[in-house]
Amino acid sequence: MSKLLVASGVKKSYLSGARHIRILNGVNLELDRSDAVAIVGASGVGKSTLLHLLGALDRPDDGRIALDGADYQGMNDATLADVRCRRVGFIYQFHHLLHEFSALENVMIPGIIFGGGGMNSPRTFFSYLLTILHPTAKGEIFSELRQRAEKILEDVGLGERMTHRPAKLSGGEQQRVALARALINDPDLVLADEPTGNLDLATGEKVLDMILEHTVGRGKAIVLVTHNPDIAARIGTIHQLKNGVLTRVSA
Repeated sequence: MSKLLVASGVKKSYLSGARHIRILNGVNLELDRSDAVAIVGASGVGKSTLLHLLGALDRPDDGRIALDGADYQGMNDATLADVRCRRVGFIYQFHHLLHEFSALENVMIPGIIFGGGGMNSPRTFFSYLLTILHPTAKGEIFSELRQRAEKILEDVGLGERMTHRPAKLSGGEQQRVALARALINDPDLVLADEPTGNLDLATGEKVLDMILEHTVGRGKAIVLVTHNPDIAARIGTIHQLKNGVLTRVSA
């Protein structure tokens, strides 16, 4: 079976004034399904940049990134957008929930984007959400998506909080909504950028348990960026990003 994800010789620079600052200098990484990798390193070394490249949010200057053998370099913007929506799930330290919508509606949004088509105008998209996703809406077209979102929220312990907006949820609950949102399209790869960094220790442990249960525990691969060595140790394989190069430091 081919590797789920292969990154080889990945380089990335940014322009600062007249200077090009090299962030990544030939990163290599391979993942199988159910693999769990933690990436550690000092602030500013390019950990988030690497996640963005692995998740097709940005393009490398050089090198190759392929998901199931399909090279990102050969994909146009529309195909990359489909990869981001359908094959990759993102979890961030700051969960980026839409505060105008309930937990259930936030989780459903990636499914709307994946299946909605033509929602390329932000104004049209949000008007659509307000009309279709109101809690009393009975749109048959979204019944299956709604059921999946409800099931995932129940799985992460938020069955009684689905209609609450983010302001009515605790930090840990909001992060669990973000986890459910990342999983709604059943991605093969989950990328998590400091997902417990904004939580207290006990809540962070619970959220990490859920992340691992719903990723590695269900045959998905995960790459998790963290500053916390205890969190990294729980993930399994640890890689350090330093001087633009990714080095495996533990099994």
